[in-house]
Amino acid sequence: MVPEFMKKYGYDIALLARSYYEYFQRVENIAPYYEYDGIYVVLGAEGKYKYGDIEWNWIRYGDGEPVVTGVSPYKLFEYRARGDLIEELERRIKSYERDGYKPMTVGEFVKSLKESGIVPEKLGPILEGAWEMKRCRGVYQWMGYYYNPYEMDVEIRSLTYTSRKYVLAAMTLVKWAEKRDVDLAMERELLNKAIKRQLLAEVSDSTGWRPTFVEVGYSINESHMAIYYSLRIIESIKRKCNLKGKVLIDTWSGDVKPAEETKVKRKEVTLPLNIEWVGGEVEHHCYILSDDEYLIQVKIRPRGKVSGMKIPLAKDYIFYSPSLADDRIERIYLNDYACDKIYLPLPNGLLGIEEKTFIVKNNEKMHLAVTIDKNNKYIGFLVENVPPHRTFDWEFYIIKDEKKALRRAIELNVYPKVIV
Repeated sequence: MVPEFMKKYGYDIALLARSYYEYFQRVENIAPYYEYDGIYVVLGAEGKYKYGDIEWNWIRYGDGEPVVTGVSPYKLFEYRARGDLIEELERRIKSYERDGYKPMTVGEFVKSLKESGIVPEKLGPILEGAWEMKRCRGVYQWMGYYYNPYEMDVEIRSLTYTSRKYVLAAMTLVKWAEKRDVDLAMERELLNKAIKRQLLAEVSDSTGWRPTFVEVGYSINESHMAIYYSLRIIESIKRKCNLKGKVLIDTWSGDVKPAEETKVKRKEVTLPLNIEWVGGEVEHHCYILSDDEYLIQVKIRPRGKVSGMKIPLAKDYIFYSPSLADDRIERIYLNDYACDKIYLPLPNGLLGIEEKTFIVKNNEKMHLAVTIDKNNKYIGFLVENVPPHRTFDWEFYIIKDEKKALRRAIELNVYPKVIV
């Protein structure tokens, strides 16, 4: 999906860290550039490379600040440009030029390769991840690994789904009210504030790399501010449009109508698949909603280093919706990837473990990365290093029909129906 997204906005060249690519594919000698679904990809890593008659050299690939400061930007008072390092960088560049290298941008590099008649190699399949795949375990560093005792990966990532839901509801209601000749100057101003707060809440620093106490609280505060502004918008428009009682806002269709009280018939049954509960005190309930859909609610009190649940993986493939492609399902074959474990964020919550078994997690309850262990044949929704005083209330669905699973995932996590 990333190539489609790039082309939509006029980009045709992507930079990819060599270490990222090598997590998914074994590479002995990298090519100058690759082709991937209609875009060009250049692998970056410091050092000199040779491919036929072409030689190239990355002076630096990564954070640029240390090159002329000698420290990371987190060294607040030491983070200053140093004249000696700037002079050293200039000397290195001039030395490379004397050796025949020509400084150029990545775009100029790709253009020169094309003009030289060098055909790009095909890039092997890759999946979502992070800039240091092995060290971060993909997205798991941000979505399941608790470094500090006050870290709240799953809680924060789930909370931002809740605040996003209310922001979407407010946006939908504003569009609905625009067609009814209502003065919405104040509501539009509040909506801009709600959107800004939501984007700030989703910052990655509040989970992941050793977040500070302030960073953890930052996302929580911004999420609640996004909810606050959204609810102000909703209540104001309800008054102006004489909407009495609770209303149902469909963020997909844009429909707004009175909310009808409905009672879903459900019966408690045994789990429809084998689940291993790991490293904690667990209380779970399974309800059948229809012949092909089950709702599972779980309360987990972590008691070990790793806590959560594992589900056996019988196939050598899975189904999921790639990031930026919430409305479609793709099958990926696990043996197409060199890594032993795959970590996926599942932004729409959907994961299929065979043709008629789909898991859809409620991201407002449990937005954590899934771990796919190829060697031990399981998928896991697991948290690590969580303090024992915490309690998680997770919720997910097991659905036996692919189309129904995708519809549930979209209605739950992408374009929810909101009652306010």
